[in-house]
Amino acid sequence: MTAISASLDQPLDINEDQVDEWYESEDDQTDVSVSSTSDDIERKYAETQLRVVRSTMDFTLHQLQASLRESNYINMAPGYQRRARWDRKKKSLLIESILLNVPIPSLFLFEANYNQYEVMDGRQRLETITDFLDNDFALTGLEYWPEINSKRFRDLPEAVRRGLLRRTIGAVVLLAETARGDGDFDIRMVLFRRLNTGGVKLNPQELRNAAFPGTFNAMIKRLSREDSFANVWGIPRRTENEEKEPAPELTKNILYQSMMDCELVLRFFAIRETISGETKGSLRHILDRTMRKYRNISNDDADKLGALFTSSINTLIRLIGPDFIVLPGTKRPSRPLYDALMVAASTLSDSSPPPQFAEPLTVKDRLTKALSTKEDYDILVGRGNTVEAIKARVALARTILSA
Repeated sequence: MTAISASLDQPLDINEDQVDEWYESEDDQTDVSVSSTSDDIERKYAETQLRVVRSTMDFTLHQLQASLRESNYINMAPGYQRRARWDRKKKSLLIESILLNVPIPSLFLFEANYNQYEVMDGRQRLETITDFLDNDFALTGLEYWPEINSKRFRDLPEAVRRGLLRRTIGAVVLLAETARGDGDFDIRMVLFRRLNTGGVKLNPQELRNAAFPGTFNAMIKRLSREDSFANVWGIPRRTENEEKEPAPELTKNILYQSMMDCELVLRFFAIRETISGETKGSLRHILDRTMRKYRNISNDDADKLGALFTSSINTLIRLIGPDFIVLPGTKRPSRPLYDALMVAASTLSDSSPPPQFAEPLTVKDRLTKALSTKEDYDILVGRGNTVEAIKARVALARTILSA
């Protein structure tokens, strides 16, 4: 019998292709059968037509800086783009391109309310421009202007500063006249999912981050940077001023880059929902619906949910160790195993009265035995994403953990 002994001193076996496969697997349907008449199809066609008005506008950098300082005019807070991946050299090269009058790709803005815009694509370009104009970083690694390396905006000659402020960047503005956002059809989600900017599509969690900003999304991001979670999944720990200047080793981490770390947190809450009620659809649909349902929960409710997540992962670290997601004899983490153990720990904790957990040695022995038995291994790690498979997985995990 193989003991569970993988050490987090060694990196987990996770690469970009595997993360892409994880996202793609969400589309596998779970317990869905659709039967529709011609009238149903025609009604859906009429109801789901999108009326999107597109316009363009140009900002000088001076106007852009002023607009971003007016919080009610252009809002970057939702963070519609991917997580920041730009180091100081890449930021500097953007500023150099603007100095050289090289055309910069257009921004995409969504007019959420009259004359109020949200950034759909281009956040890192905007942040780079405003940070430089605010003297937040010095230029480095310039190819055609090495004379101004190490200089901030205030250090540039006055003529260069004036010229830079007069440079323009274009913006494509989208206004969705269709206001429907109820049920399973969300106009903003459709726009974010279908819009392909710069030839690079947002992945499912980046789309959720874009479409469902709010208290719940902020909580997910916060939980994904807690030390216990980062340690389990091999993600570098949080550093000071991380939002503006993430550590290089963090930006290179594939889970952080792709926001899969946030999805791993979301799965905990979505699967708790799945086992407690009637849920149908693909796993992606379930994850989307959970984001929509909890989007604007109160801060108190967010704190309670966050405490449940933290308590569950800390319980598993205490009982099994930080490698509880790793399959025996490998460096490969298992998301189904993680899901099952996390949700099982939470349901045991919040049941009334809460049953006791087994002793660590007992839990480890049971888990090792289950993962060495084909039938139990298939339940815990198998690829099935049906509601029945998920419920069976969590039920077995509860048996392993409970006294």
